[in-house]
Amino acid sequence: MNSYAKLRPWTESEVCECDEVNELLLVYTLTDNPIHCYQCKGSIDPERLALSDGVVDDVASWRQVFSALYELWLNSGEYEAWAKENLLNRTGQVNVEGLAVSSVLSKQWPTYYWWFYDSDDPIPGTCPSCNTEMQASPIHGNKLCTKC
Repeated sequence: MNSYAKLRPWTESEVCECDEVNELLLVYTLTDNPIHCYQCKGSIDPERLALSDGVVDDVASWRQVFSALYELWLNSGEYEAWAKENLLNRTGQVNVEGLAVSSVLSKQWPTYYWWFYDSDDPIPGTCPSCNTEMQASPIHGNKLCTKC
């Protein structure tokens, strides 16, 4: 298995068909590939971006940890509160690593890190990372931080 295979979906998913990729989202969507086009939200094959094996490994590692926590939260069992706490912890390992991966990807394409959000909670008004007031996203109807 090559590194790119680590982020290729084993099921069908919406794939980015944009002519040009200008911005990325790093977001877990219950699939193997968390790299998405900011414009269309479709997943982007890491080979299309010509990512190095090291970057692919870092993205895959982050996705694996995030998905483990997310699935514990979804299970709604005894680990739900613990998983949610870790998914929301701005200084926790999963978010520190996610921001680090986003930062590496941002060297070539501006990359937004999609923070975990429980729809049962109030919509956050400030960035979980830098505490700056977030702006409305012109595309997705969510909020985004342009500072960090």
